[in-house]
Amino acid sequence: MRANSTPDAFFLTPPHSHDPNDVSHVAALPSSMMMQLPEAVQDALWNLQESTSIVYASYMRLQDLVHERFDRLRPLPGQSATGSTSYSEGAFFNYVNHVAAERRYLLEDAHPDWKHKASRAGIHQYGDLVIDFRGKQMTVAEWFSQLKAAEAFWIQEAAQTELPDFESTVLEYRSLSSTPTSETSDASEGLIGMPVPTGRKAVDAEGLGLEFRMAKALEAL
Repeated sequence: MRANSTPDAFFLTPPHSHDPNDVSHVAALPSSMMMQLPEAVQDALWNLQESTSIVYASYMRLQDLVHERFDRLRPLPGQSATGSTSYSEGAFFNYVNHVAAERRYLLEDAHPDWKHKASRAGIHQYGDLVIDFRGKQMTVAEWFSQLKAAEAFWIQEAAQTELPDFESTVLEYRSLSSTPTSETSDASEGLIGMPVPTGRKAVDAEGLGLEFRMAKALEAL
């Protein structure tokens, strides 16, 4: 599909990088199905896929920022090497503002844009058509429900994300720094309920309340 250049396509101009291919396996209908749809619907679905990629990219940036909280602790200059290290609250404040800005962008800009694009997708009249999606047969309406569930999951996760607290982060970091090496890897798994990320965030299928095929589609993101 090709990107649309109409004013409506730029309802939200994304300030961050994103790649629609990252969500193509959950936000794009099979090519064989797309060719059967009117060009206007194809363009609307492309806009929706791009908007989905914007939401997903912002969600991933928010997760990464939260996990960077220890790296954002900046030691104050002129400290004794033998004493307890103090950190710059001002530098951490700027970092928290960055986290807050990303969360606000996702919830107040990217999400409303996605809902706007979804409402204009124009596929309701094709909802009963059966497609082969990732090796499973389903209707277009079922595919669209899966897409909405994925976007809702990212938004819910973002809404529940708490901004890092300076004092709590310092205490947590000092606690981990004083933990014996053999215990550090185990302790890192419990950082504010969030393990240090090694890749893209896995989706809890049970928490989503979705069918297995939906969970597998989301886990691949």
